[in-house]
Amino acid sequence: MFSIGFAHEHGPFNRRCFGEEGKMTSVGRRDSSLVLALMVAISICGQALGDTLRIGHWEQTTYYRHTFEAEEGVEAALRVTAVGDYTLYINGAQAATDANWQTAEETLVSLESGNNDIAIAVTSFQAEQGNGLLVSLEGGALVVRSTFTDETSLWYWTGDEQVGTDWTTANVSSSWDRVRAGTIDRSQVSGGIFHPETEAVAGYPNAVNLGSSTDGRIVLADQRGQNIALGLNASEVGITDGRIGTPVWSLPQGLGALNRVVDLTLPDLTRINRVRVITKPPDGNETYEGNSLQGYSVQISEDQSRWIEMGGLNDIEDFVFTEVQFNAVLARHVRVQVTQAEVGSDPAKVTEVQIYGVDFVPDGAFVSQPLDFGDADAVKNFGRVRWWADTPPSTSVALQFSTGDSPDTTDGSWSSWSEPFEESDILMPSPEPRRYLRYRVNLHTEDLEFTAALDSLEIDFELAGIAARDASGSVEPNEAAMGVETPFVYRLQLQLGEGDLVETVRVRLPSQPSQVDGIILLGEQILVPEYPTSDEGITAGGRTLHVTPGGVRDLDIRFDPPLSSADAEDLDLEITLESALYTDTHEFRAFLFSPGSEDPQNVRERVVDDASWKVVVSDVDTRDLFGVKAFPRVFTPNGDGINDFTVFEFTLTKVTEPRVVDVEVFDVGGRRVRRLDTPRLIGGRYPNLRVGGDVAQLSPGFWDGKDDGGELVAPGIYLFSVTANLDTGDETVTGVVYVAY
Repeated sequence: MFSIGFAHEHGPFNRRCFGEEGKMTSVGRRDSSLVLALMVAISICGQALGDTLRIGHWEQTTYYRHTFEAEEGVEAALRVTAVGDYTLYINGAQAATDANWQTAEETLVSLESGNNDIAIAVTSFQAEQGNGLLVSLEGGALVVRSTFTDETSLWYWTGDEQVGTDWTTANVSSSWDRVRAGTIDRSQVSGGIFHPETEAVAGYPNAVNLGSSTDGRIVLADQRGQNIALGLNASEVGITDGRIGTPVWSLPQGLGALNRVVDLTLPDLTRINRVRVITKPPDGNETYEGNSLQGYSVQISEDQSRWIEMGGLNDIEDFVFTEVQFNAVLARHVRVQVTQAEVGSDPAKVTEVQIYGVDFVPDGAFVSQPLDFGDADAVKNFGRVRWWADTPPSTSVALQFSTGDSPDTTDGSWSSWSEPFEESDILMPSPEPRRYLRYRVNLHTEDLEFTAALDSLEIDFELAGIAARDASGSVEPNEAAMGVETPFVYRLQLQLGEGDLVETVRVRLPSQPSQVDGIILLGEQILVPEYPTSDEGITAGGRTLHVTPGGVRDLDIRFDPPLSSADAEDLDLEITLESALYTDTHEFRAFLFSPGSEDPQNVRERVVDDASWKVVVSDVDTRDLFGVKAFPRVFTPNGDGINDFTVFEFTLTKVTEPRVVDVEVFDVGGRRVRRLDTPRLIGGRYPNLRVGGDVAQLSPGFWDGKDDGGELVAPGIYLFSVTANLDTGDETVTGVVYVAY
């Protein structure tokens, strides 16, 4: 199979794509129609090609609501378009559906006297089409339009799944979010005559934008069309609470209001370009004109010591709300100052001050619908996962996965989310085989001017060559002392169907086992006289078992012939071994290999009677680095094959991510003679792997008696140090070693 790289240009994204061998290369603009045609030709948005699913479009449903009042029952023309498949409801009854955002559909609807409800469910399949919807309704003197700027006409949205139709008429003002600016290119919409003040509105579930007008990737939502002042600290109580009407910033009458200020503080330096002032709606004998400010200025500051005026308004005639717009600028503090008042004028009353930003939000996530990979009735063994993402500096993309047996993610069959992975090309980390899979895309930025972006991903899978229909594992005990060899019993339960074959079982241990005592298979106790087993393996019950290391911390048990349903459809495997825990917790994960397969099948965790595959430390040693010594302490690097090297042994604990460990040798004068080339290490005991032979060279503390120049050092006393670079700082332990000839 092959994949294509494609580029986009949009705002502040870093425009890059994957070139040869998966390397990031700079590219210029490409024709979006050509890119889409290529994607359709080779991957068609979620259709399986052989054993690989290519995903480049994203599905998400957003629900919108608006309630308005009609003075009388009337027939009205409703025009709407939305990016995606939409279903429109008027007063709880379905009124229209469509899937083409470039054509605006007109529907005649009957309105009731009093309150009327508009409800729209939009399922987006993003392909560089934009985001959101346009709505315009006209009947007699009544005009209703979609808007995110008009505080007297509030529209709401939610990304939470809505079942049934109750949501189409329910009061959602306190539980749903206010809409934000959408990204529909109105010039491409034909057949719709919208009211001139109709605005494209949108909601952004989990703070992601699935596609702007020029980009079909998953990106972070921006703050355009979002009031970032909501809930901020302000010098006047209540003017940032989002409630139109009360409480208010009530100013003195007439000239006494001049130069009065209200200050708002943003949590961080943020780029903003608009400040809006909303007048309190009139009560009793009040009027909008009487309650409105006559003039004000907007000022910003980074530290409240120097204020810069960004603009202002005087002789105000738009009384419901006004706003001052300016070029985007960094601000931490925002001030509204009264600049105009008249003798005898009514006291002005401001109900809200809003601030609008232009940058991206710091975090967002997209969660896919369950994917059936073309065959909902068959289990799949998922393989490698690759994705293509754009991650400017200070941004990241991380993916998580979950698998289950039905499209209903609440039926109890679905696994918890895996750990997040930032590096592409990984083996599926969730339990297998399963019928369905879903993924979660986590976006993050520390520089709000930039967003990470996910272009596409690929997931390999197999319908044949399944190792087992189901497999679950647990271990006892579930507590162990740090760094102490502990006897563990790992239990694996297999369900084998016709054609299933388990050739190798791999168990991920906290460290290489010091001993494997025995295995119980098909009720038979099989002793393991040595670990690793010899080339001949262990013969028991008509098959041969090979018990060997499968990696740095893995234990492999290979069966010849493989386990199958001919042995038993329900088969239990029990392994007794000794291993040591070097981190605060460890999961005894297991993997199954069918013959000839390099793609392991992930075993699920079995939780029963408080037992699971997780082991936690029972007593934490305050030391992270200990057990440091040279073995042997005296060595003779003369090339005779006897005692030619030493290994600086050490134990590293509580380290789950690979860390730098420096091992250095000094003469008695303190001059460094050798710095060993050690790999990044996780928690574990790092001993002399073998006394004599070449295997010891695999030990990170291996020293052959040579200096940094490759020359043998002189005989004598030498000092050595082991330094672990930890979150809490460097930790160093020293020792002495002797070189003799």
